[in-house]
Amino acid sequence: MSDAEQGTGLNQSVVKALALLRATVEHGGANVSTLARACDLPRATALRLVRTLEHEGFLLRNPGDDRVLLGPELVRLARGTDAQAVLADVARPVVVDLVETIRETVTFSVVGPDGGLDLLDQVDAPAQLRPRSWLGQRFPLHASASGKVLLASLDGARRRVVLTEPLQRFTGATVTDPAHLDAELGQVRDQGYAVASDEEEEGLTGVASGVYGQSGDLLAVLTASGPTQRLDRLRGREAAGHLVAAARRVEAALHRTT
Repeated sequence: MSDAEQGTGLNQSVVKALALLRATVEHGGANVSTLARACDLPRATALRLVRTLEHEGFLLRNPGDDRVLLGPELVRLARGTDAQAVLADVARPVVVDLVETIRETVTFSVVGPDGGLDLLDQVDAPAQLRPRSWLGQRFPLHASASGKVLLASLDGARRRVVLTEPLQRFTGATVTDPAHLDAELGQVRDQGYAVASDEEEEGLTGVASGVYGQSGDLLAVLTASGPTQRLDRLRGREAAGHLVAAARRVEAALHRTT
């Protein structure tokens, strides 16, 4: 084992092979020389790794122009993986710990293929007075804490499209003015969490924070929900701090498993 391998505890050949796989995706149709430069590897090293990955079916080389493509085995494995279920499994211990800490119901929602939020996991608060099960349900983006986290993550053009649509009023506290909501979304981006108090349903408050991938894209949202009389402004701020920390824990766990 090399000094670098001993120092990091990682197998550097595997690290380099994974870097080549990522570069193949990012530089679609690139040849071996281009991939070697992208990964800061000698061409001979890159070629040896590409041949190994090709032998295992993870990469393919076009014999005509030496272009490198993703192989059938990698595609097969990807199709057999439920990315949403993987996210929920990784987050589950964090969700359980969060409920024990803040003593409120916590849900975990994942960004679906259509860009909406799919609620996959819910751990209920120990209190008698608590929200009902929301598994499989979607919430209005403008009137829920998790929805505001999603809206705040959109780029300006996509956010404007959503804000030009009529915003349904559910209660007297629902924000239906696009300019007001857009300003609130700016605060969500700055502080790292969103709050929705009595906005979808009177007497219900939610606090949410986002889980982001290495590229900065929103992957999922952690939300704590409870009666407004219990999850008041003070406890809401406390819950927000725990939610942000929990979201970072999920991100760290995801980065270790990807």
